[in-house]
Amino acid sequence: MKISVFYQHICEAAEQTGRSVPDILREVRGYGIGYVEADLDDMLRDGGYIARLAAADLRVSSVYAFYDFVNNADRGRMALHIQKAEEAGCGRIMMIPGFYSSAEKSVRECEREKMLEGMRELCALADQKGIVPMIEDFDAETSPISDAEGMLWYLERIPSLRVAFDTGNFMYSGRSESEALGLLRGRTVHVHCKDRSLEAKQGCGFTRAADGRLLYPASVGSGCVKMAEIVGALESGGFDGIYVIEHFGAEDQLRYIKSSAEWLMGRAE
Repeated sequence: MKISVFYQHICEAAEQTGRSVPDILREVRGYGIGYVEADLDDMLRDGGYIARLAAADLRVSSVYAFYDFVNNADRGRMALHIQKAEEAGCGRIMMIPGFYSSAEKSVRECEREKMLEGMRELCALADQKGIVPMIEDFDAETSPISDAEGMLWYLERIPSLRVAFDTGNFMYSGRSESEALGLLRGRTVHVHCKDRSLEAKQGCGFTRAADGRLLYPASVGSGCVKMAEIVGALESGGFDGIYVIEHFGAEDQLRYIKSSAEWLMGRAE
């Protein structure tokens, strides 16, 4: 099983423990994690990013980036997105295409088309370089891809587009993650392993779901998301992608990372 973790979790763990980022990277590698999920903006700010990973025997699983395709095609950012993925030897990128500015149906339809245009352009650039472009179910009411139906609308119009399936984000909109996987499994090549807890946790951040519930971070396998069912279904179907540990807002990132890695590796045994 190939396991990754968000690089920003590494940085958070370093801040929480008072240790250096290279030290945390080496420890995480010892947990059996071989990759990190990279934010394009972090890579652009940090000239030593890729070398630091290489020193810890880690690679980049995917490079993700936020766009505002409604107001700006941002072709320069697209080119940098592809460039950084190539420099990291990474074959996947993920885009967050932007957000709706209004709840009015006509406005949303117009903005959705503009986002489609930008996504098509970025996908074409990725296709030329042999890089797989992806979207995820993004947990925000103003996101055009907050649920399976929103994602399918784009997937049906961009043949090369693939899915980074976020296990915990369907809970935001009240959709069963198992049902969503059934709809998106054929295009799923990457998985963000996000578990959720409904119990308040001191020192943790939270997301407010569409129905008002507060969703707190949880190490993978310890929360209320059907992680065993999802991973089991993927593994039995021959999934060969990367499982990415994700728990933004955790009060003890290093402990969460270790627990998540142990749970995932236990699924592969």
